[in-house]
Order: sequence, then C-alpha cells, then structure tokens
Amino acid sequence: MRELKISVGLWYMGATGDRFVKAGYRPDRTVEERLEAAGKIPAVGGLEMHYPTELNDANFKHMKKRAADLNLRFVMITPHLWIDPVYKFGQFSNPDKALRRRAIDFAKKVSDICGELDVSQMCYWPAQDGYDYPFQVDFPRRWDTLAEGLAEWADHNPRQRIVVEYKAYDPRAHILLPNVGQTVTLLNEINRPNLGINIETGHALIMNENLAETFAFAMRYKKLFHTHWNDNSKMYDDDAMVGMVNLWETVELLFWLDELGYDGWFGLDLFPFREMPEDAVAQSIANIRMCYEMLDRVDRNELRGCFQSSDAIRIASLMRKMLGESGK
Repeated sequence: MRELKISVGLWYMGATGDRFVKAGYRPDRTVEERLEAAGKIPAVGGLEMHYPTELNDANFKHMKKRAADLNLRFVMITPHLWIDPVYKFGQFSNPDKALRRRAIDFAKKVSDICGELDVSQMCYWPAQDGYDYPFQVDFPRRWDTLAEGLAEWADHNPRQRIVVEYKAYDPRAHILLPNVGQTVTLLNEINRPNLGINIETGHALIMNENLAETFAFAMRYKKLFHTHWNDNSKMYDDDAMVGMVNLWETVELLFWLDELGYDGWFGLDLFPFREMPEDAVAQSIANIRMCYEMLDRVDRNELRGCFQSSDAIRIASLMRKMLGESGK
C-alpha cells in the first residue's frame, strides 16, 4: 500500500456551521477533543491549525505534548487574520497603514511560536484582501502592499516556509490572487526561497482550472510547497470529500504529482456539515487510495504514450481499464 502523508485541520473536527445553522449540525468539541479525534483516524499523521483559535498562547505547549503522544506532528499553522473584523477591508493589503503593520506583526508572532513548536510551515490566505464593488480598491497599490507584507514576513525567519493559498471569492466577492497564474507571478516577483504556494483543489476547481495543469504549473516554478484536498461542483467552495464529484481530474492530478516528484503532505481541507468529520476524513483517504489503485491498473508508459499521440480513443480505453474493465 502506498504511504501517504495525511494531515487534517482541527477547524472541522468539531461542529461546522453554515450561515443558516450557525451552531452546526452536531455538538461541538473542545480543541483537545478535536485533537484526540484526529489521532484515532488511521493514516493521519499531521495536524493543521489556526492561531489563536485552535492554537494559542495558553495551550500550545500542552498541545505539542499531546500531539506527540498521539504520534501526530504539527504540519502547518495559519494566522487567523480574516476572522478579526478590523481587517474587513484587507489584511496585508489594508489601505490603513497601521492595520497592515498590525497584521504583519501578528504573522511574525505566529512565526516565532512555530519556531518553538518546530513547525516549519505557515499559510497566508488573503481572504479579506479583496473588494465587493467597482472602484473600491487601488489595484496596483493593493498588490504592492500585499507583496511587501509577504516579503517582510518571509524575511522574518528564512528557515520557515510560508505558503500563499489563493481563492477567487468568499468571503469577498473578489479576492486578490484568485488563480494559480496571478499567485505564481507575484511569488516569482517577491522571489523569496521560503515563499511558495498551497494549492487547494476546491479553489482551483471553482476557477475551472484543470487540477493537473494547475499543480504542474506551480511545480514548474518550484513553488508547490503544500497541497489541500477536497471537492466541489465548481460553483461554490463546498469542501466536500475528495474525489466525490471530480473523480477523473483527481486521478489525473495524482498521476502528475507522481510524475513530477511531489513528496509533501496531503492536507485534507474539508467542511463536513452533516457528516462526522472522522468519517469524512476516512472516506477521503480511501478515495485517494482508490484513485492510485485505478492508476496502477494501467501501464504508466501507455499513458505517457498518449501524450505523444493525443489519441483520445486510446485514452478512453485506458480509462475503462482503470475502472476494472478490459480496456478494449
């Protein structure tokens, strides 16, 4: 069985509410109960958290010890900037210089805590860095301040990696850095070796990006530092279980991650409103393994040969073979 490095986010291991049922559809759990639940899921080896919601000054040392007891490691910590209403008009790109400084200093503080926890990776999601109406933002200035903030944070501790996670919309109607092209372009401009990208499959899908192409593009520029996995209908960021909707795109993505030598974590970024989170995680892992089993039913060289011939008829037969048919 192929070994996968699987990490889960503690934010969805409790109750997950929507805008109609804000308290969620099941009883909530304490942070430690969420950690305990994650530790019982087979194949899960890593944790992802936000600071200061799941991880904070009061609990981080205890959480580190308890995670070690459960054979879990901290994979990524994200400054939870976007939930603070003071950043309603932006985080690193906020037009208010004092708020930009506050956001950057907060991110640096998280870096220092990550150093104590031996966490080598943090994430920046520009959730509030965006706009809702025409004429609401100065685009060149916003890109400038966002780039300046990311560069300063990356320079704070060059040994720690920072990933930027792009998304097109939600919570803003338009979020800066909505796609892989704009994100990689800005990262190349900033040009810090410890600054890369975290591609969330759902965020790529709502932009109608082809997953394999998107991830391969980021790897072309050596910027793919981390991955987040889920699925959706390409209309909204549903954070559904992996492979439940866009199965073939998931299979092709896994093929190309193998081809290009990705050896990082598979972070499950789910939001199971009505399902138990442990079950959603377990099924997502099972689906990823199933996709690999599908790939293993065909000779990889046959697939590579299709790249030269562009023979869609042959591709169709190979896809049926992946499903367990004869492939004729």
